Amino acid sequence: MTNKNTNKKRREVIKLSASFLIALIVFASCKKEVTTIGADINPNGLNIVQQDTFTVVTSTVVADSLPTNNTSVSLLGGLNDPEVGTVDCGIVTQVRLSSESPNFGTIADITVDSVVLSFLYSSKLFYGNLTNLTFEVYEIDDQLDKETDYFAHTAVTTKGSNLVIPGTETQEPSPYADVVVGSDTVAPMLRLNLTTAFGDYLIQNASEMNTNDNFVSFFKGLYIKVANTNSFGPNKGTILYFALESALSNMVLYYTIGGENKRFTFNINNNCARFNKIDFNYNGTPLEASINNPETAQEKIYLQGSHLRPEFSFPHITSLMDGNRVINRAELIVPVQNFTSSPFKPSNSLFLGRVKTSLQTDLTYDYSNFTTVGLDADENVFRFNLTRDLQRVISGEIENVPYRIYPTNFFGSTIERTIFSGPNSIAKDKTKLVITYTEY
Repeated sequence: MTNKNTNKKRREVIKLSASFLIALIVFASCKKEVTTIGADINPNGLNIVQQDTFTVVTSTVVADSLPTNNTSVSLLGGLNDPEVGTVDCGIVTQVRLSSESPNFGTIADITVDSVVLSFLYSSKLFYGNLTNLTFEVYEIDDQLDKETDYFAHTAVTTKGSNLVIPGTETQEPSPYADVVVGSDTVAPMLRLNLTTAFGDYLIQNASEMNTNDNFVSFFKGLYIKVANTNSFGPNKGTILYFALESALSNMVLYYTIGGENKRFTFNINNNCARFNKIDFNYNGTPLEASINNPETAQEKIYLQGSHLRPEFSFPHITSLMDGNRVINRAELIVPVQNFTSSPFKPSNSLFLGRVKTSLQTDLTYDYSNFTTVGLDADENVFRFNLTRDLQRVISGEIENVPYRIYPTNFFGSTIERTIFSGPNSIAKDKTKLVITYTEY
């Protein structure tokens, strides 16, 4: 785990790999709606023109340099999406002491009863369809650093065997069911029972718990994953969404000494370095065709959290610079392909960013505060306002650069995927740029 960038830059820029291909389509003539508005100041009136035939060039960008560390949501599970391939999500995290120099008593007198690793579900709960999952937990052998950026593809080194008690690895997640812990009823969570031998290992190394720094140097953390995610059939699988910074997400050691039942909590909090380890395999999928074939990229474009960004450019928009024109409204309309048979539903809200470089995206002038756009459920489209941006383009204030769509949780916190119909789609509705402008 040696990939390092400053964490501070992560919120300033959106890091992407600009590995993409694009295609151009022929620039067509415009449709005009001529009025006599302004006849009192101009004998010829003002022409109000609406044009929806601008060339739109589309592509799918693979975002393999997107950091996935310290995200608000942690992802665990696997799925098989026929459109974009298989996804395998794991969690790599440190655990820290709830109190330094814990007094366990005489080590030889302690009996470890159980060790329970718990993750509270986030508000999003899961993506896909709930099914039995086989969980694995391993001790990692890599020192994590809170100030280091980690990525979906970052390698993980582990040591030892699976820490989950044999016979309890497989369970169907229950994100809607409250959990009874002792005499308490708590919010839905995933609870994994780890071996008592692992608890003995922690107790016997209590001398390493004099400070949190010493402890995370000795016990570097955990890698939690799901086994055999490549065995899911088409349209099968689940990605669980967890809130690891909740106080209910922790690891608790239960033990008995002198006939008294006790417990010690290991925290997973905002002081812990952690990241989402995600493996994507899109070989042989429509996504791969869209990435590799310019013509296919004009038919379908893809968005997937932590992985894919659809990109749009308007190579002939500068034709509006010839003459006296003011843009009244510019709207990028992007239809969504949403098949009822698929459990992998599209995003409900998105936003648009203006490409600065291959690795950086700026706020647009129309969405200066990352204002999100909701899905128009009636027409099944997203409508992005680009009025201020494109007016600045035709007035020569800014360059004519591409735009990218992002999910609202764009820093590796979601695995949702959305399929859009490109400008050359066989579907009835296609991506288009509609501009209404005034000629004077």
